[in-house]
Amino acid sequence: MSRAVEFTPAQLPLRGASNVRDLGGYPFVDEEGREGKTAFGAFLRGASLSRVRRRGRAMLLDYGLSRVVDLRSAFELRHWPNPFSKRPAPGVEYVSVPLLDQLNSNGLTGPFPDRMHDVYRDMLDEDAESIAQVMTALDSPGCTLFHCRAGKDRTGVIAMLLLGMAGVDDAHIIADYEATNRFMGRSLGAQRVGASILLRRRMPRCLFEAAPVEMEQTLAYLREHYGSARAYLEEQAGCEPQLLDRLTARLRGRA
Repeated sequence: MSRAVEFTPAQLPLRGASNVRDLGGYPFVDEEGREGKTAFGAFLRGASLSRVRRRGRAMLLDYGLSRVVDLRSAFELRHWPNPFSKRPAPGVEYVSVPLLDQLNSNGLTGPFPDRMHDVYRDMLDEDAESIAQVMTALDSPGCTLFHCRAGKDRTGVIAMLLLGMAGVDDAHIIADYEATNRFMGRSLGAQRVGASILLRRRMPRCLFEAAPVEMEQTLAYLREHYGSARAYLEEQAGCEPQLLDRLTARLRGRA
């Protein structure tokens, strides 16, 4: 079990969206054993932006936003359009790269998993091509924001891979994942109640929380089956080494 750390990333006070936070400030160790902290202003992770209006857009532009990578499915885009797709902002590119999580992707109509680790494992094993497309989309100057619906599952897997590739240890990757509970705990709980009423079936708790054990088991699976985040992205997803070098340098503040 990874040692717990006291680290809470700062949530951007973004009106209309929750769980939007910077991947900066995490300690890492590079291949030569040099220590550092991940750079602020390179990557933002978050939940749906569908309720972000003028003031929220202005805040993101002031933060240096240059690209939005939307990980949601066609079903989600149809019901909750992205404001940067509907109303493009100068200097901001919108890219849609659907990652299927078997849950939000199909409107919660399919079978439910017993644990989220199974979903994350399937994403790694079965959706490597899409993950490679996400990594390509993240390769942009300025600040790139990637998000799904809650900013927990699909976004969590991409954040795990980015942080792992940069040399951030498991304990801090788990802390980053668990932070969703702090920023969206009440909202996710309310969503669970609402979904249970709407679908007339009790929704599994795991769908609406970010339990540390889920990310801990996913990291163990990644290491056992693929070796490392970098090895997974190169060998399973087929990402070019130069692409991964650029993403790593940006997150380490060495671009």
